[in-house]
Amino acid sequence: MGRRGRGGLSLGALLVTAACAGAAADHAVLADRAYANRQFTDALVEYRLALRQATNPNPSLRARAAAAALRAGELLEAAREYRALSREGGPARATEAADGLERVARAAASADERIALDSALLGLREVAAGRVLGSLALELAASLSPESRPAEAVRVLPYAAAGAPDGGRLDSLLYTYGVALSRVGRCAEATDVFEGVARRRRQEGVVGAAGRELGRCALQLGRRAMDEGLPEQAEQWFRRAAAGPEQDAIHRAAYIGLGDVLFSRGDLIGAAEAYQRGLAGAAPGDSLAQVAAQRLNTIGDAGAVVR
Repeated sequence: MGRRGRGGLSLGALLVTAACAGAAADHAVLADRAYANRQFTDALVEYRLALRQATNPNPSLRARAAAAALRAGELLEAAREYRALSREGGPARATEAADGLERVARAAASADERIALDSALLGLREVAAGRVLGSLALELAASLSPESRPAEAVRVLPYAAAGAPDGGRLDSLLYTYGVALSRVGRCAEATDVFEGVARRRRQEGVVGAAGRELGRCALQLGRRAMDEGLPEQAEQWFRRAAAGPEQDAIHRAAYIGLGDVLFSRGDLIGAAEAYQRGLAGAAPGDSLAQVAAQRLNTIGDAGAVVR
């Protein structure tokens, strides 16, 4: 039987552990020396080896590796290291990790490295969700285009809104944020954003658009609720969608959806009134008007009196 050391570990295991710790320390020394000589790529290689051979989490070593990656231009690696620092270092290292992630985000935005930027912003949401990025966030928002990925906009725009210089700019950014949410399938969240923008009326250029997007999302959610067999929820969403302008197609489609809810409940007169609202203002040959007329014929066949 092999000799046992403290804690029940065999002498061999203790020797291996000591050797690993010694090797990690050697790599850390080499890394620190390379960093001091501004050989950041070499330093990063040594820090990686030291971290790989370390027997326990080492936030100090992790922070130095992150800084080396940033200085070496390895921005995605820097974002990963700062995120790891926040996990390993806990609250004591949270501010340091957030500061590092913000530096990575600025460098990635300047270099147009979108993957690294996404990773840095995701890390900031994990570490410091309420952090204000100020001018960087506004620059990121300005860089977004209709072709930008909506998931990217969802990550960037909350920071941009937090740094908005005035209420009008805030609501303009929030409107864009709501559109991005709807494009990634988060319409329930988007409706609250659109509703706030429309209610405050601080940016006239987006008030009407926010109302239309609110109606579009509410209509989509109402139809989804009907498909899922949730007529009460569907009715609430359809009524929100129907609050738009009388001639609007979304408004008329919402009334058709509301009519379907009422018809399924046996309220034939209420359903007929809703379908008639779906007909209002329709142009000849309008597809929604044809649907509403078919629904009214169904009620007529059932013997209801259409007013």
